[in-house]
Amino acid sequence: MDNWIFLIPLLPFLGFLVNGLLGRRLGDRAAAIIGCASVAGAFAVAVASFLQVDALMQGDAAKPFLEQDFGTWIQAGKLSVSFGLVIDSLSGVMCLVVTGVGLLIHVYSTGYMKGDSGYARFFAYLNLFMASMLILVTADNIVLMFLGWEGVGLCSYLLIGFWYKGLANCSAGIKAFVVNRIGDLGFLLGIFAIWAAQADSPSFEFSAIVAKAAELDSSAAFWICLLLFVGACGKSAQIPLYVWLPDAMAGPTPVSALIHAATMVTSGVYLLARLGPLFDAAPGVLTIVATIGALTALLAALIAFSQNDIKKVLAYSTVSQLGYMFLAAGMGAYSVAIFHVVTHAFFKALLFLGAGAVIHSLHHEQDMRKMGGLRRRLPWTFALYLIGGLALSGFPLTAGFFSKDEILHVAHSGLGNIGPRGVLWAIGLLTALLTAFYTFRQIALVFFGSYRGASEPQASEESAAHGLELDKVKESPLSMRIPLIVLAALSLAGGFLAIPHFLQPGIEIPDDGKLSGLIIGGIVSIAGIAAALAIYLRFPGTLKSFLSSAPGKLAHRLSSRKFYVDEIYQKLIIRPIGVMAEICFYVVDRLIIDILLVHGSGFGASALGHLLRRLQDGRTPTYAAWFLAGVILVLAVTLWAAGG
Repeated sequence: MDNWIFLIPLLPFLGFLVNGLLGRRLGDRAAAIIGCASVAGAFAVAVASFLQVDALMQGDAAKPFLEQDFGTWIQAGKLSVSFGLVIDSLSGVMCLVVTGVGLLIHVYSTGYMKGDSGYARFFAYLNLFMASMLILVTADNIVLMFLGWEGVGLCSYLLIGFWYKGLANCSAGIKAFVVNRIGDLGFLLGIFAIWAAQADSPSFEFSAIVAKAAELDSSAAFWICLLLFVGACGKSAQIPLYVWLPDAMAGPTPVSALIHAATMVTSGVYLLARLGPLFDAAPGVLTIVATIGALTALLAALIAFSQNDIKKVLAYSTVSQLGYMFLAAGMGAYSVAIFHVVTHAFFKALLFLGAGAVIHSLHHEQDMRKMGGLRRRLPWTFALYLIGGLALSGFPLTAGFFSKDEILHVAHSGLGNIGPRGVLWAIGLLTALLTAFYTFRQIALVFFGSYRGASEPQASEESAAHGLELDKVKESPLSMRIPLIVLAALSLAGGFLAIPHFLQPGIEIPDDGKLSGLIIGGIVSIAGIAAALAIYLRFPGTLKSFLSSAPGKLAHRLSSRKFYVDEIYQKLIIRPIGVMAEICFYVVDRLIIDILLVHGSGFGASALGHLLRRLQDGRTPTYAAWFLAGVILVLAVTLWAAGG
């Protein structure tokens, strides 16, 4: 299988080429088949490769991984970068998640995007997204990883702004692109720092970087890891670079599911796991990673409380769950972080695609205040969405329960003695309570109570057009339901995967307190669910009373305005940069370049030409006068020199 692993990224890339160049001519049906088949083929190769790696690991092979080298990609002096791919336990798991969940999202998209004018273009972009992510996770060196890293950044811009005729969609795509460029600058500087730290025998291969990690100077290791962490913060939406991800909801719902569940946002976590020994050499950076992760998890959960857009709630939930992953990685438990990546991919894809089914049934309505009572008209969607909500809430025995509580246990036990473990554990536990609460707040608003989306009898014709009677709400087509069923099964059973021990067989996670931690985690989850259902279904007056009080108004204002982070960025960063841009435009571009250099040089040349033209007018008196003036000037200079 070593000779076939190149097909994992290549097949989706070929799908991109065919759909991008010929998709409109072939038709929507052919575009869908090509898009899905290319990812299915990549999934099949990924499964075969994973099974072979597992067999090699069970057999204690000297090289328990698959690799394929296509020769030198970049050669300049001492710099030599190969185009090599590798499938080991880590990249094998990631390939299964990317191709498996990605395939389900592709199948779902065949129904969700039906009738869209950009149908073939959509599948071309999805295939390119998959190819870029698969290059990222299979690359055997950090430079090739950066190629895939930038590829997913490009694809996120294309897909978030897919419906480019809407200004909000374009703005969201630009915001994602710009914020990620900030993080990518840190990643690029980190690569340069790796080169500088290996001046004698530079190598960008992960195996070489990891092997030399213990030999690095502590200061060099700190700055390398800190810069790489900045890049991870951009892709995986951590403080302070998380602001792009909630606005990424502007794209079609399958795009949201792909970004949040299987591809782009997992890149940062994967980077930390891939270079785990390097980060272990910089414990100060790991403390920063764990602290940022915990704070991001809490902040995003608090913001999710007051969101009314069904996809925005899930978006902030993703930011929060990514914070959990960084908390685990900051504790040195990289395999536990990847475990949560896997389970999160299952239930978050289920929730996003379930939200898409609701939006599709309501003719693209996303405001939860205009929903309610949908469980009667959408029983399949409700049941499947409920499973996803339970998994996200960490309900006992669901996938999210095992991975989330594994992270809390690691934080409580202080694996690696990194960070203020008691505080971080408390923040993680509080975030778990908040997660269960806002998740079932969403379920209560969408599926329970009375339907609030129908237009009023006396509404104007324009407003009535946005209303939809409950009896007109119908289930999504089978092509959208089948992926939800598969993801629901994975969300229930995915927690029983032994991923942490598969990735790091020698990892020592203390068993002390694990059972009590699971019990506490289960109680917290149930408490959050019960509180949300009680407040929003049985005692709604309690919520109204709280929101009418001064503390309630303040809390709601802070949460609904997202703690004014966007406004702070606008005033402290964006507006000053805008003013500087205006100054550069009018002073440098208009005054110095246009007026002084371009127009000024033209005017000067014209004036000089006009003067010289006066000297050559063809009249003898003029020439005689200039000749006399020249003689006088020469005599004057000669006499002055003689007198001096």
